[in-house]
Amino acid sequence: MPQLDVRPITAAETRWLRHTLLRPHQAPDTLIYPGDDAPDSLHVGAFLNGQLVGVASVTHHPFSGAPDEEGWQLRGVATLPEVRGQGYGAALVLACLEHVSACGGTILWCNGRTAARSFYEAAGFQIWGEEFETPYTGPHYVFWREVVP
Repeated sequence: MPQLDVRPITAAETRWLRHTLLRPHQAPDTLIYPGDDAPDSLHVGAFLNGQLVGVASVTHHPFSGAPDEEGWQLRGVATLPEVRGQGYGAALVLACLEHVSACGGTILWCNGRTAARSFYEAAGFQIWGEEFETPYTGPHYVFWREVVP
């Protein structure tokens, strides 16, 4: 059985999966998210037999639902279809949570696709607000959760 391997990667290394799985209508070199290059941001990759099969990024960014808290935004969470349900996505989110906690963050939030609702809820996130539509990527919710120190 392959061992789960999750480790930091560069922002540039996330872009192929961001393009392939999340934003196929955009060229990979245009998928630079705000905060990607901030020194306190983290990008993590999940690897199976040395192949990148999942990515996630987290950046320091306030959450409008709790403006007095230390908010961090989770972005670009994606895993290849053949590894879904095997713990790679959960491990990516856990690595981001650990980073946010180590940096003193108290809230982790994201704009997650409605289709991923059960994934985010299983990871301890709650919905904040109403469902909304994002051009080219469909219906989303804002998901958030507290970060335990």
